[in-house]
Amino acid sequence: MNMDEGNNGDNQPPDIKENWKDVVERRWIISGLVRSGVLVTFALSLGILALYMIGSMPDTGFSDNTLFLFLRLLRYSSLLLCAFSLFAMGYSVQRLVNHPGIRNALGLFIYFIIGLLGAGLATLYSFIAAASEGNV
Repeated sequence: MNMDEGNNGDNQPPDIKENWKDVVERRWIISGLVRSGVLVTFALSLGILALYMIGSMPDTGFSDNTLFLFLRLLRYSSLLLCAFSLFAMGYSVQRLVNHPGIRNALGLFIYFIIGLLGAGLATLYSFIAAASEGNV
């Protein structure tokens, strides 16, 4: 039996990864940035909302200007949260189509819920601005 350099003696094909794109899953840099953006803006929005709620309690010492600043920051951070979660949902749909599974479907659902929360916080800002007769 003649042993070629590529074969190992038992008529097995050589261990060459011809379809290396199937073996190595591509990760886009923007996808990672969008995921990080969702987490950061989610934490930022919840932090600003907590500060606003603490400042809205009586006898905390926060001025009205500080509370309105928190409201404006909440508006911008919640709109950024909606944008990041929309992009993350797009990447999750692509990942779900390429690799169907429960984990990818759950990720898509979580980004959807976070996007709804961001829209709800933006709506909360609108209600508070309307209740204060536009003095925000």
